[in-house]
Amino acid sequence: MKRQNLIGTAILTAAISSTAVHANTWQGKANDAWLDGKIETALMLNGELNNFEIDTDVKAGKATLSGTVRTEIEKDLAGQIASNVEGVKKVDNQLEVEAEYQNDLQKVGNNFATTWNDLTTTAGLNMKFAANDAIEATAIDVDTKQGVVTLSGTVKSEAAHDLAIEMAKGYDNVVEVEDKLVVSAQ
Repeated sequence: MKRQNLIGTAILTAAISSTAVHANTWQGKANDAWLDGKIETALMLNGELNNFEIDTDVKAGKATLSGTVRTEIEKDLAGQIASNVEGVKKVDNQLEVEAEYQNDLQKVGNNFATTWNDLTTTAGLNMKFAANDAIEATAIDVDTKQGVVTLSGTVKSEAAHDLAIEMAKGYDNVVEVEDKLVVSAQ
């Protein structure tokens, strides 16, 4: 895999450097588009930045960077990369810094992980309750949302109530337990 990345990078670098000869004759919008492509490529080749979150626009050799990054260092790095592209006359770095910023892929990943944890928590607690003779598992409804477990239904004793709550509190990825259980000695 590294070999393929290295070959791809070498080909891309060769393509970019070979167009430098032709770029000197480009003017106006064609030159700006060529510079924009070079900046995008340089940002993409840098492993510290997510170039999909950085928008570039070039007009008359002036590059404008916009979008969101997580640190001032990332903002400065993007600005330095753009200013080091041959032909760029000036860089207007309008990148915003948000320490808690998450791109769309990170949000999807986090949502998936949260949903997965919630589903496995609910299923796991149902199995633990079913395996315990002191708790009537079919009378307890387990619902998990963002790590908060809600237990509702009925249990036969105060001891079964306390046991169900403690089992839920001790389960992995549980942030909080909402107790809606009713003790009903029948």
